[in-house]
Amino acid sequence: AVGCRFADETAASYKEGVTFSIPPSKLIQIDIDPHEIGKNYPVTVGLYGDAKAVLQQILQELGDFAVDYKNSSYFKEMQDEKKKWFEFLAAHTDHSKVPVMISTVIQEIRKFFDRDAILVTSSGNIQAQMLQELVFYEPKTCLTAGGFSTMGYSVPAAIGAKLGAIDMGEPQRQVAALVGDGDFMMTISELSMAVQLGMKNIFFIVLNNHGWIAIKDLQQAAFGENRGYGTAFEDEKGNTYSPNFAQIGEAFGCYGEQISKKEEIIPALERAKKSGKPAVIEIKVQREFPYTGSPAVGWWDVPRPEYLEEQRKQYEKEIKEEKL
Repeated sequence: AVGCRFADETAASYKEGVTFSIPPSKLIQIDIDPHEIGKNYPVTVGLYGDAKAVLQQILQELGDFAVDYKNSSYFKEMQDEKKKWFEFLAAHTDHSKVPVMISTVIQEIRKFFDRDAILVTSSGNIQAQMLQELVFYEPKTCLTAGGFSTMGYSVPAAIGAKLGAIDMGEPQRQVAALVGDGDFMMTISELSMAVQLGMKNIFFIVLNNHGWIAIKDLQQAAFGENRGYGTAFEDEKGNTYSPNFAQIGEAFGCYGEQISKKEEIIPALERAKKSGKPAVIEIKVQREFPYTGSPAVGWWDVPRPEYLEEQRKQYEKEIKEEKL
């Protein structure tokens, strides 16, 4: 583990065997803060120091040591597990849905964007699904807010990534922010900066489900299917409400387009690319469970209330397997 905080989210609330099994797995932990070493899991070897410096020293010690990992049994096992995982995801995705599922958007954008495109996200279902479903090919191409998945990160982070690409002499490198509608509204004003800087090949892909639907999904999972409160964006008559983000983007000086079908995604991105402007592509997505996200296969310690008797019994059984 190199500079890993072993946060609650990434460690599956420390339930044994979900994300980590330490022990029997042996942990080598590198961290610049000595208090982090062994804090969450017992270590076999603890290395205190700057991550980059420590890794450089390890590489120097290894010298020209090389392993044919592609023919190892472990690599083959990982490839088999990867194949099973994507088959599992495919079985839970319906590409015919209109509006589309987020899984469909992820599949289509991977076809469009270059292998070295920088993809940014903040929070909610899109963050969870990007980490579970989107294939990354190059280092430093996945930027996401970790820990509590801070909202409002995607738009300024994408602009920052684009500035970094320009500074590295790669002004045409693609950058895309994948952001929910609630998240987008927190920092939408920064579109003006992207326009002022004349940025090209930067895409703000707004996955619009008219509300805080990731929160709604959590409420229903924890408290019952009829227990979603304060998560829908509605007008005074109870109809779902949303600004037209594509038109707002155009008002800022961006290219803007609103779509809702699978077959519209890549053509819209192509038109956005040809425009030579920062682009706001608003994609209407599903807002009713189970089509709002992908299957949750990990563990998160969210207590279940007593009135959900079966869920409470299962929860009490599960928490006994947490290990700190």
